[in-house]
Amino acid sequence: MELSSIDYAKLISWLALHRSHVTLGRTQVQKILFICYGLYYAKNNRLLFDDDKPQAWPFGPVFPRSYKRYSTYVSTDLSDKEKEEFLKDRDTLFTITMLTDKLSFCTARELSEWSHQPDSPWSKAVLKDGKLKWSQELDPEDIRNFFTGEEWKIGLNRVN
Repeated sequence: MELSSIDYAKLISWLALHRSHVTLGRTQVQKILFICYGLYYAKNNRLLFDDDKPQAWPFGPVFPRSYKRYSTYVSTDLSDKEKEEFLKDRDTLFTITMLTDKLSFCTARELSEWSHQPDSPWSKAVLKDGKLKWSQELDPEDIRNFFTGEEWKIGLNRVN
């Protein structure tokens, strides 16, 4: 079973609910998913999933497929099969768990503002050629470069 953006959105939602007792909204899930996606890509030089690409929406990066499928009911439980799949890559599961633990207390507004910082992949896609352009796919190289260093942490006070 190849894990999809929907599977990872579900995992993030489940972790927030069961570890921190927080029900995440769509925007929160999308921004945490984007951070996980970007860090994974920077570290492994391959994408976390390939069924969905992040686009520049008004409130920051969004994976349209998982955004449309997200519901607060998604977090009620993970199947044993899903848990087994996530456990196959313990390093990635650990990273996603740590990020979700820290970021699940950030508001949607805080996460959106974080994603709008200058030189972020979102801002580069939106402000291309000096014009506002919505729903543009974020450049994978911009994502990798942004998450390669420590700059991505700027504005996320809960991440050390």
